[in-house]
Parts: sequence; C-alpha cells; structure tokens
Amino acid sequence: MKLCSDILYWRLKEELNTVSRKGCPGSDLILSRPEFYLDRTQSFEKNRVYVCSADHLPQDPRIGENVCLICLGQCWNLNAYYSRCSVILVEGSWDIFRVFNLVQEIFNRYDSWEEQLWSILRHGAGLSQMLDVSRGIFENPLLLTGTDFRYLGVTEEDYLKNQLGLQLDTQTFDVEKMATFLSLHEMSIHVREPLLLELQGRRSLSVNIFDQEEYLGCLTVLEGQRAFRDSDKALAVFFCKLLRQAILQNPVLSSTRAAVRRALRSVISGQSVDFEHRRALRLESEKNTWVCVKLLPRSGSTHLPGAYLSAALEERYPGAIAFEFEDAVAAFLPADQAKKGAEPPPTPEKLGLVCGISSVFSNLYDANHAWFQASAALQKGLSKGDSGPVYHFQDYLLPQMLSAALAGRPSWVYYTDGLKRLKEHDGNSQVSYLHTLRTYLDCNLSVTRTASALFLHRSTLLDRLSHITAMLGSDLKDPDECLTLGLVLRAEVEQQRTEQSVLK
Repeated sequence: MKLCSDILYWRLKEELNTVSRKGCPGSDLILSRPEFYLDRTQSFEKNRVYVCSADHLPQDPRIGENVCLICLGQCWNLNAYYSRCSVILVEGSWDIFRVFNLVQEIFNRYDSWEEQLWSILRHGAGLSQMLDVSRGIFENPLLLTGTDFRYLGVTEEDYLKNQLGLQLDTQTFDVEKMATFLSLHEMSIHVREPLLLELQGRRSLSVNIFDQEEYLGCLTVLEGQRAFRDSDKALAVFFCKLLRQAILQNPVLSSTRAAVRRALRSVISGQSVDFEHRRALRLESEKNTWVCVKLLPRSGSTHLPGAYLSAALEERYPGAIAFEFEDAVAAFLPADQAKKGAEPPPTPEKLGLVCGISSVFSNLYDANHAWFQASAALQKGLSKGDSGPVYHFQDYLLPQMLSAALAGRPSWVYYTDGLKRLKEHDGNSQVSYLHTLRTYLDCNLSVTRTASALFLHRSTLLDRLSHITAMLGSDLKDPDECLTLGLVLRAEVEQQRTEQSVLK
C-alpha cells in the first residue's frame, strides 16, 4: 500500500536514534516504495521516496509534488529542499543500504497489514479479527460500534473498563454508559471527516463509517499507549473503508441497503421474498428507475474479487446496489447514470470485464426479469463475437426472441411442408433455395437488393424465386406467411451460431 512521510519518519525513528525531519509535512497515503537517488539526476518525480546522501544532491533540482527525501548526512544546500518537499534527515555513520532496507521493511509491514485485512474479508469478514491485526499499526486500543451503538469489536476490553469505566460484559453497551460515551465524544453521526476528541481526559480519534448516505458505525482509536500522529487519521480512514465492506457482508449488521441486496439476491434467484424485504425493495424502487448490469471477467483475464468490483461500482454511482452473485457481479444502477453510450463499470476493458445491460425498469421486484435481460445480452453478444465489452439487451431483442421461440427444440421441428421441400431440394443441389429465401425475406422482398446480396442477375433470381414459391405452395405477399418463414429461418441461423460458440 502507499504510505506517507509521517509514517516513514516515526518508524525510522524507532530503529535509528539520530532521525529528524524538515520541510513540508506529509500525512496522505500517496508515496510509492523507495528508490535510490542517482547522481547527476536533476528531477525528483511526484509521490516518490528517494534515499540519498546529502552531499550528492543537485543544487538546482526539479521537484514534483509530495516528494519525500530520506537523506543521510548534512549539506549546505539542503535548505533549498525544505520549502519544496519533505526531508527526513538521518545523521551519523549509518550505511545507506541499511537505511534503504529499513524503509523497504516499513513498506512490507503495511503491505502485510493490508493483505491480512483482505484475507479476513475473503474468509468471513470477522470484525474482531480485523481489529486485532490492526492493533500493531495504531499501537493504541481500538473500538468499533454499530448503527444501534452495539459494541462490534474491541482490542483491549480491560482498558475500557479500568480507564474509561465502560463495561462490555454483553454484546450491547449499557444505555446510560453509551449515552455518556457519546456525550463525551460530542460527535455527530453525520460527520464524515475524522474527529480528534477528548474522552475523560484522554484523546480519541473517531471515524464514522457510511454506506452511501447510511451510517453503519464508528471506529474509535483511543490514545492509550502512544500519542497520536498526523498519519493516524489517514490510516484510520483507510481502515474504515475495509471495515465498511466487512459490515456489509455480515447479515447480522445489515443496514437497509444491505437488506435490499439480500432481497435482490432472492429475487434474481427466483426465491420467495418476505414482507420486510418486499417493503425494502418498494422503498428503494421509489428513488430511481433502474438498469441491471451483469459483469463477468473476460476469458483469460485476471479475476478481480467480486467484493472489490461491487465496492467500485457503488462508489462511482451514487445510489447503486452491487453484490457478488454466483460467478458474476450483479449491479443495479440508477438509469440516469447508466444511459446507453456511457461506460457502466469503471474502465471495463482495462479491468478485463464484459457486461450485459438490461432495459430500464422501475420496480426492483422485477429484478429477475432485468437479470434475465442482462444475462441474455451478455450471452448473445459474446456468441455473435461482437467486440464489446458492453452489450445492451435492446441490441439483441430479435436473437433472444428467436431463441426463446424455439424453446430448445431443433429448428426443423417448426418447418412447414413447403420449407421441408426446399430443404430436400438443397440436399440434392448446389443451389440453396433456403438461403435464397432467407436473403429475400431479410431484404424485405426487394428483388434488386436480393440480387445484389447474392451476386445474381435479376432474371436469374426471378426464375429461382418462381421455383421457390411453387415449392412452398404459399403466397409470399401474405405478411403473416412471410413473418412465419422469416422467424423460423432466422431462428435456425441463431441456433447454429449459438451451437458453434459452445463448441469453441
């Protein structure tokens, strides 16, 4: 993960006793892993960490935004850097390679923390586990409360009892003690920025957790073992983003939106939905008109976690509802944010995704039909070999209707006697009457367009059409007859195309 100069300074100070810092402070998590400064290089790229010797630095450098220099030794021209970047000074006879490796180890420590959090998310999303693995990062007691102020997790229960007088003997706080806790925090559940507050003579850092506009809970870091650092706010905000996903995955802690997700899963699975879930769907339906999106990883591409894709969609489209479903991601987006021509998921091609999109609908209780449309659009688009990566159901209406019309049976079952005679003719001739008839119908009975499509002389085509009409024993000027013949012949083509795509 990305770090900041404040984290690097404090972690280096724990290992080396001659570390100080100058210049611009930095607490945003934007710095990439370190690199050695190369002599005579004039440019320092933005959001980078450079390990260097002070006497090797150029006199007239070009410095990008948010640069952090970890500088060994002193030099007269360092003053020129203090106003333009963050400088961590390491004095003494330290080996530059040891310092570089120490910085790498700091990055490794935070990368390991992030990997542990994601692993917990993938294997049950245990909130207490997530707090436990984060204790060493914040080096202070951690407390997580839910929407109804239930205690969801704590790292040092004895600290809360002995230092703050809060009893956590049950799964819920005592009402009076919880009221005291909140009054001491003087916090509002509508505040989105981190809050640094005073709690019984001790400072606390609190970050509220939201799902769109809904309050899910609050993470509180208590200043028990060490003083707060500037970087603690950024780390707490980062941690809360993952806690949000864990809370949403936990059915016991589900908010209204999480209830809507569960209801939608039931609806698109064809399962019954109870009264409360129907009510949640009705209330959510009233907010927007919708489209359903089905996302799948493109064959051969790297598979991204469904939870990650769901979170990305909901973050990009306010009001969206997304979740993993079977081997795909199901997303229900407000229709005005997913108009045709707009890119539904974030850069689907770069992420190796393909997606099908339903028609607009207004009642989320009809999500099963919308899911069918999105799935059908994806299936038809891929089977036809269209470039994608976005397939709209309205572009595949006819192929889908034709497939449905056959009801899984071979097309010859629907052949009229006349079509059977044409098929028998084609089996004994190099000239296909069925292909000629299909082209003629596709060209709206235009002799000129049909002759051009088949590369035939007009008189040759007219002669062939007379034979076809005689064998059909029907009038091609009858619209119902033409519609029947056209549907059967087009359905046969779609069926063959589908079978070929399956074989591939």
